[in-house]
Amino acid sequence: MIARLALPAALLLAGCTLVDQRTFAPEPDLPAPTQVAGAALPEKRDALVTIRFDTASPAYADALNEAVGAAETRQPNLEYDIVAEVPQVKDAQAQTAQLAAGQENAADVMRTIMDRGIPDSRIRLFARVDPKLGVREVRVYVR
Repeated sequence: MIARLALPAALLLAGCTLVDQRTFAPEPDLPAPTQVAGAALPEKRDALVTIRFDTASPAYADALNEAVGAAETRQPNLEYDIVAEVPQVKDAQAQTAQLAAGQENAADVMRTIMDRGIPDSRIRLFARVDPKLGVREVRVYVR
């Protein structure tokens, strides 16, 4: 009985394919080579603001608002790159925790900038591991 059901089922499934990433994005858009290379390179721009997270809740909002306001006065409609820089640690689980905390710090900085009326379409978030750092930092760059 099972053999009789197995043959028709096998014939029906023979024409099927598995649903995976290729089903929904058979040819995904690749980032430009400059974007890929730029993500791995050290930052060469000077940061508009650098916020060190060596305390649980550093008071950065006033200084950030002042810097963003001055930058917008000089050149309206700037775009902002917010980069969470986290120290490199040996333990993979601790590194994951550092990255997660850095991303949350960067998101908080982004919300502070958005509170000034800067739309999120003008802000990009990034995270990097920097073996030279001792504490997490969030750096704000303009482009």
